[in-house]
Amino acid sequence: MGNLFLVFLLIVSFIIFVIDIKKLYIPNTINIIFLVMAVCYRGFDLYKIENGILGAGVYTLPLLFFYGYGSDLAQKEIMGFGDIKLMIGIGYVLGYSDFYTIYIYYLGTFVIAALFGIVYIVKKKTVRGEIAFSPFLLFSFYCILFMERVWKIKLFLL
Repeated sequence: MGNLFLVFLLIVSFIIFVIDIKKLYIPNTINIIFLVMAVCYRGFDLYKIENGILGAGVYTLPLLFFYGYGSDLAQKEIMGFGDIKLMIGIGYVLGYSDFYTIYIYYLGTFVIAALFGIVYIVKKKTVRGEIAFSPFLLFSFYCILFMERVWKIKLFLL
Protein backbone atom coordinates (compact mmCIF):
# COMPACT_ATOMS: atom_id res chain seq x y z
CA MET A 1 0.00 0.00 0.00
CA GLY A 2 2.94 2.30 0.70
CA ASN A 3 4.12 2.10 -2.91
CA LEU A 4 0.72 3.28 -4.13
CA PHE A 5 0.94 6.37 -1.92
CA LEU A 6 4.53 6.91 -3.10
CA VAL A 7 3.20 7.04 -6.67
CA PHE A 8 0.56 9.57 -5.55
CA LEU A 9 3.30 11.59 -3.83
CA LEU A 10 5.28 11.62 -7.07
CA ILE A 11 2.23 12.79 -9.04
CA VAL A 12 1.43 15.56 -6.56
CA SER A 13 5.12 16.54 -6.50
CA PHE A 14 5.12 16.85 -10.27
CA ILE A 15 2.03 19.06 -10.11
CA ILE A 16 3.72 21.24 -7.46
CA PHE A 17 6.86 21.36 -9.60
CA VAL A 18 4.97 22.56 -12.70
CA ILE A 19 2.74 25.07 -10.91
CA ASP A 20 5.60 26.61 -8.94
CA ILE A 21 7.77 27.01 -12.03
CA LYS A 22 4.95 28.58 -14.06
CA LYS A 23 3.23 30.74 -11.41
CA LEU A 24 5.82 30.99 -8.60
CA TYR A 25 3.39 29.87 -5.90
CA ILE A 26 2.10 26.61 -4.48
CA PRO A 27 -1.67 26.47 -3.85
CA ASN A 28 -2.74 25.49 -0.33
CA THR A 29 -4.97 22.70 -1.63
CA ILE A 30 -2.02 20.98 -3.31
CA ASN A 31 0.06 21.35 -0.15
CA ILE A 32 -2.75 19.76 1.87
CA ILE A 33 -3.05 16.91 -0.64
CA PHE A 34 0.73 16.40 -0.41
CA LEU A 35 0.54 16.28 3.40
CA VAL A 36 -2.37 13.78 3.36
CA MET A 37 -0.44 11.56 0.92
CA ALA A 38 2.62 11.87 3.18
CA VAL A 39 0.63 10.71 6.20
CA CYS A 40 -0.85 7.81 4.25
CA TYR A 41 2.58 6.83 2.90
CA ARG A 42 4.13 6.68 6.40
CA GLY A 43 1.26 4.67 7.83
CA PHE A 44 -0.73 4.95 11.01
CA ASP A 45 1.56 3.27 13.52
CA LEU A 46 1.92 5.44 16.63
CA TYR A 47 5.73 5.54 16.39
CA LYS A 48 5.63 6.53 12.71
CA ILE A 49 3.10 9.29 13.40
CA GLU A 50 5.18 10.65 16.28
CA ASN A 51 8.39 10.46 14.24
CA GLY A 52 6.66 12.08 11.26
CA ILE A 53 5.37 15.00 13.34
CA LEU A 54 8.86 15.50 14.77
CA GLY A 55 10.33 15.41 11.26
CA ALA A 56 7.74 17.89 10.00
CA GLY A 57 8.75 20.36 12.68
CA VAL A 58 12.50 19.83 12.48
CA TYR A 59 12.74 19.98 8.69
CA THR A 60 10.53 23.08 8.54
CA LEU A 61 12.38 25.06 11.21
CA PRO A 62 15.45 26.12 9.14
CA LEU A 63 13.23 27.46 6.36
CA LEU A 64 11.14 29.38 8.89
CA PHE A 65 14.27 31.10 10.18
CA PHE A 66 15.46 31.71 6.62
CA TYR A 67 12.05 33.13 5.69
CA GLY A 68 11.74 35.36 8.75
CA TYR A 69 15.24 36.67 9.30
CA GLY A 70 16.28 36.58 5.65
CA SER A 71 13.28 38.69 4.72
CA ASP A 72 14.16 41.17 7.45
CA LEU A 73 17.76 41.44 6.25
CA ALA A 74 16.83 41.72 2.57
CA GLN A 75 13.93 44.11 3.29
CA LYS A 76 11.70 42.03 1.01
CA GLU A 77 10.15 38.57 0.96
CA ILE A 78 12.85 36.16 -0.16
CA MET A 79 10.76 32.99 -0.26
CA GLY A 80 7.12 32.12 -0.54
CA PHE A 81 5.35 30.56 2.42
CA GLY A 82 4.13 27.73 0.18
CA ASP A 83 7.68 26.32 0.20
CA ILE A 84 7.59 26.21 4.00
CA LYS A 85 4.20 24.49 3.97
CA LEU A 86 5.61 21.98 1.47
CA MET A 87 8.44 21.26 3.92
CA ILE A 88 5.89 20.09 6.49
CA GLY A 89 4.90 17.22 4.19
CA ILE A 90 8.49 16.49 3.19
CA GLY A 91 9.59 16.46 6.82
CA TYR A 92 6.70 14.20 7.74
CA VAL A 93 7.72 11.62 5.15
CA LEU A 94 11.42 11.71 6.03
CA GLY A 95 10.77 11.75 9.76
CA TYR A 96 13.43 12.63 12.28
CA SER A 97 16.41 10.30 12.24
CA ASP A 98 19.40 12.51 13.00
CA PHE A 99 20.79 15.99 12.47
CA TYR A 100 23.15 14.82 9.74
CA THR A 101 20.31 13.80 7.41
CA ILE A 102 18.71 17.22 7.82
CA TYR A 103 22.08 18.85 7.14
CA ILE A 104 22.62 16.78 3.98
CA TYR A 105 19.07 17.58 2.83
CA TYR A 106 19.52 21.33 3.12
CA LEU A 107 23.08 21.23 1.79
CA GLY A 108 21.86 19.40 -1.29
CA THR A 109 18.93 21.76 -1.73
CA PHE A 110 20.94 24.96 -1.51
CA VAL A 111 23.93 23.71 -3.53
CA ILE A 112 21.66 22.57 -6.37
CA ALA A 113 19.75 25.88 -6.22
CA ALA A 114 23.00 27.86 -6.27
CA LEU A 115 24.38 25.91 -9.23
CA PHE A 116 21.11 26.40 -11.09
CA GLY A 117 21.21 30.12 -10.31
CA ILE A 118 24.75 30.48 -11.61
CA VAL A 119 23.97 28.60 -14.83
CA TYR A 120 20.76 30.62 -15.25
CA ILE A 121 22.56 33.94 -14.84
CA VAL A 122 25.43 32.97 -17.18
CA LYS A 123 23.08 31.61 -19.83
CA LYS A 124 20.46 34.37 -19.75
CA LYS A 125 22.83 37.25 -18.91
CA THR A 126 20.01 38.74 -16.82
CA VAL A 127 18.63 38.14 -13.37
CA ARG A 128 14.89 37.72 -13.13
CA GLY A 129 13.77 38.67 -9.67
CA GLU A 130 12.46 35.26 -8.61
CA ILE A 131 12.96 31.57 -9.23
CA ALA A 132 10.88 28.66 -7.99
CA PHE A 133 12.42 26.97 -4.94
CA SER A 134 10.17 23.92 -4.61
CA PRO A 135 11.88 21.97 -7.43
CA PHE A 136 15.11 22.00 -5.42
CA LEU A 137 13.30 21.00 -2.22
CA LEU A 138 11.58 18.13 -4.02
CA PHE A 139 14.73 16.96 -5.80
CA SER A 140 16.67 16.69 -2.53
CA PHE A 141 13.67 15.04 -0.90
CA TYR A 142 13.48 12.27 -3.48
CA CYS A 143 17.26 11.78 -3.46
CA ILE A 144 17.25 11.19 0.31
CA LEU A 145 14.04 9.15 0.19
CA PHE A 146 15.46 6.94 -2.54
CA MET A 147 18.79 6.44 -0.77
CA GLU A 148 17.36 5.75 2.68
CA ARG A 149 14.12 3.96 1.95
CA VAL A 150 14.67 2.13 -1.34
CA TRP A 151 18.39 1.33 -1.31
CA LYS A 152 18.44 1.09 2.51
CA ILE A 153 21.59 3.23 2.54
CA LYS A 154 22.05 5.29 5.66
CA LEU A 155 23.77 8.62 5.17
CA PHE A 156 26.86 8.34 7.34
CA LEU A 157 29.18 11.08 8.43
CA LEU A 158 32.41 10.66 6.49
